[in-house]
Amino acid sequence: MTNRLRVGLVGCGEAIQALHVPALNSLASLYRIEACSDASREVMGEVAHRTGARPVENPFDLIRDPDVDVVVIATPDSYHVDHALAACQAKKKAALVEKPPALNSRIVRKMAEASEESGVPIVMGYPHVYDPATRRAKELWGEPQPFRFAQFRTFLGPNEKYTADEILQTIRPSIADRWPALIGQLDFAAVATELFGSDLDVNFVVAHGLLIGLVIHDIPVMRRMVGEPVKVDYARAHAMNGPLNLVGLSLDIILDHGIGRTLMQAEFHESKMTDWGFLARRSDLQVEVKFPPTYAAAAPSSLKATYEKNGMTVEETHGGRFETGFRCEWKHVHEVVTKGIQPLTSARDAVKDMELIEEITRTMIRQSNSGPRPEEARNE
Repeated sequence: MTNRLRVGLVGCGEAIQALHVPALNSLASLYRIEACSDASREVMGEVAHRTGARPVENPFDLIRDPDVDVVVIATPDSYHVDHALAACQAKKKAALVEKPPALNSRIVRKMAEASEESGVPIVMGYPHVYDPATRRAKELWGEPQPFRFAQFRTFLGPNEKYTADEILQTIRPSIADRWPALIGQLDFAAVATELFGSDLDVNFVVAHGLLIGLVIHDIPVMRRMVGEPVKVDYARAHAMNGPLNLVGLSLDIILDHGIGRTLMQAEFHESKMTDWGFLARRSDLQVEVKFPPTYAAAAPSSLKATYEKNGMTVEETHGGRFETGFRCEWKHVHEVVTKGIQPLTSARDAVKDMELIEEITRTMIRQSNSGPRPEEARNE
């Protein structure tokens, strides 16, 4: 088929194996997985065997390959920008970049500028934006307008408890092959120092990691539903299990949009339980969306809409459709390439995402020793 795009997998970790490969295979009329690359030869070889892709040891060789139309960049976060810039230089038809886009807004800005100058569309990997329940909620809600309350919540257990499910059959690199991820962690610490100073408490470094690793999923959805926040009113991290431990770390954030306020909450906990979704309420409508765990590759999301009609309270439920945000994301990439539409989640939008996250962390640092929490103040 003339519109069938050839995909290169730059990085073959568990997200690629459990989410992107199944989505691409289910869209065989639109895509063929052409090549794959990974720092672990074992992982690369297994993904190549399962997909029929050509293994390419050097990711930059894969990106420059003229037989690859579109690349998905799923390497450790600190490598995203180099691979995205290479995709722009190679004039790929599009690049899908897994979240977070990079380690700070300055780096993401370079990515956005390269995309705009080269004409290569960069689509940021935010599947919840493309999820059917989110899109239906947006249709009902319309453009951002005054609202009473919004809440975005993300409570998840450790990734390895989800990827351990036999049905996923993911393969992880051996200890000897995990050096890129370790270097990425050192890069993240260096970037945090650049942003917030060298005397930054380690708890804030870990909290910032939770923001760019987890909360960043919700920010582009929030922006589309209730608009840009004008101020971070409150931000607090709670570490239950001591420093340097994401498990038990929780975040509470309050954002002022000028037309309403949003509560964002996130937590990594020990159990394999998920409470992930959002609620938005205004005088005439409430929408509530619930997402499945990220690694549930075929589970549907759901939407409940509540409103008043002819003096009665009406509840509509939308769900049960086994369509996922990842499939819809890849459908969108295809339309970006073949129809020339603009990405819903562009690199320029990702700059705003990172700028907001950085402001949340700065607020968290400022408020850490500046008085009681809101619930404590109310009780005084």
